[in-house]
Amino acid sequence: MSDAPKAMSLDIRMAVAGDAERLTALARETFLQAFEARNTAENMRIYCDKAFALSTIQAELADPASTFIWAEQQGIPAGYAKLRRGPAEACIRGEKPVELERIYAMSDLIGAGVGKTLLHTSIKIAQAEGFHTLWLGVWEGNDRAIEFYTRQGFSSVGEHDFLLGKELQTDFIMQLDLRC
Repeated sequence: MSDAPKAMSLDIRMAVAGDAERLTALARETFLQAFEARNTAENMRIYCDKAFALSTIQAELADPASTFIWAEQQGIPAGYAKLRRGPAEACIRGEKPVELERIYAMSDLIGAGVGKTLLHTSIKIAQAEGFHTLWLGVWEGNDRAIEFYTRQGFSSVGEHDFLLGKELQTDFIMQLDLRC
């Protein structure tokens, strides 16, 4: 794992129930920025309407198995991450795993350290909770993210299906040993 980021000044905190509307808007916007150019509008709409409905985000914020990390720069949303405690994919070989289910930055801030800061914050939380392995799924068509995770020390250990609207896609499963 590389050193902690020394990038832009970000305010990082845990998201709370009162953040639901802002988190919903940020989650939808960053997902669209990341994937709408390479997927159909219909599939994006179907997925976003379910995954990023206000009621869905409210339920996730209330779920003790989930932790949302909120990043902003001078009061403006910059990105977020979501850790999810629960069963891991069968291909995960590391002990005591926790999933980095989402990590997104506003498109104009990609490369400015938002993702790296969110990742390092997620790692610190996972380690403090006694997890030894951080894992995630990343779309096989997201070369930039795959390269980012590889640079951060993640290794590919398998794959799983991901349903985006009506299209079945493939995510690579990657993991990071948190004891290094």
